[in-house]
Amino acid sequence: MGHKHTIDLSTENRSLGGLSGQLIGFGAVLAVIGLVGTLLMGNLEGAFDHHTDDHSAAGHSATGHAATGHAGDDHAGGHHEVHGYNSTWSIWHPYLVAATWLLAICLGAIFFVLIHHATMAAWSTVVRRIAEAVSRNFILLALLFVPLVLPSQMDQLYKWIHPDPGDSIIAVKAAYLDYDFFLIRMAAYFLIWIGLSWWYHKNSVQQDHDGDLKRTSRMAHFSPMGLILFALSITFAAYDMLMSLDAHWFSTIFGIYLFGGSVLSFHAFLALVVIWLQANGRLTRAVSDEHMQDIGKMMFAFTVFWAYIAFSQYMLYWYANIPEETAWFLRRQENFIWGSWGWLLIIGRFFVPFLFIMSKHIKRNRATLALAAVWMLIMQWADMYYLVMPQINGGEEFPFTLLDVTIPVGFLGLFLIGLALSLRGHSLIAEKDPRMPESLAFENA
Repeated sequence: MGHKHTIDLSTENRSLGGLSGQLIGFGAVLAVIGLVGTLLMGNLEGAFDHHTDDHSAAGHSATGHAATGHAGDDHAGGHHEVHGYNSTWSIWHPYLVAATWLLAICLGAIFFVLIHHATMAAWSTVVRRIAEAVSRNFILLALLFVPLVLPSQMDQLYKWIHPDPGDSIIAVKAAYLDYDFFLIRMAAYFLIWIGLSWWYHKNSVQQDHDGDLKRTSRMAHFSPMGLILFALSITFAAYDMLMSLDAHWFSTIFGIYLFGGSVLSFHAFLALVVIWLQANGRLTRAVSDEHMQDIGKMMFAFTVFWAYIAFSQYMLYWYANIPEETAWFLRRQENFIWGSWGWLLIIGRFFVPFLFIMSKHIKRNRATLALAAVWMLIMQWADMYYLVMPQINGGEEFPFTLLDVTIPVGFLGLFLIGLALSLRGHSLIAEKDPRMPESLAFENA
């Protein structure tokens, strides 16, 4: 294998330039389409109808089951079946799906930055600035999550806000599943994520101006602590945002499940951003087929990792066969559509991408890698949908509406605007990082 000559960065287009306006404009179009579509479809479907105060009594007592003839009067004596989840649909369910879908991309981005510095990797130096910019969208995600943590919205999502009388399982968890404590934890998560993304991005950009090599050392020395903070925050955030939708159910590897999807979805998003930049004359030589192959390798690796965690979680609960643990899965299997959705994830999120991007030629080809990346991001959304929506009516109906499309489209538009604002005004690569020459000359073994 011949030696690859280092790229002369002075001849490379390293600035977003006029593409900033294009990306902001495209994001604005998506945001408007999402907003208008949500308002129109929401009004048509009654999503904005005022919920009366009996929601806590009617909705929280599994009205969906009563409507379909299950557990309405508990078969005999009027005893009410206790559930750990809310069964009534609200617009905040698709809102949560869309918000966690984009949050996963940001979580994967900050992990990419942290692990890059912790391992002192070289190959990823040339695309690290893009990861830093993506992670800056934690500020946007914090704003999007504010409506979700208001009492009226949380009351429609989380049963533990107003549990059924005599619910002993939620009572045991009451010290943790407390509204005020929940707000404190949510604030802590976003402070950690915003703080990490801001600090690394700030030092990276400033190094372009002063060339201070100590910044690289400081970022590397702090990254192990950053990874610990990241691991703790993503684990508990997964419990709070998603797992506690059913306060009776628990999984000790649920945080790792979200982590696997986050890293996978970020690398898919990174591939699309790089491909778009190169199609518009940016970083055409700095980011080579070698780098794209490694991005594809990460997509492949975390496709396998996600499948391993998903299988491990399911297999252990199937083997133990404890009712309070298997009920979460049964709601996703007993309905034909939800069962089919589960198979969609098995086939579409594992087997299809596993076989498709196994070849290095697929990873090195921009068109095929982009196709794989788009597919993986769609599957990430499908995964978040599968985690959230089967709570409605106990999994006995499929509550899909056009709001499930318009809300994520609008959020994606805002996300792209935030990315453009983070990328403009400075170089698209960390020009004075001491590992940049090695990154530019990188070749796969």
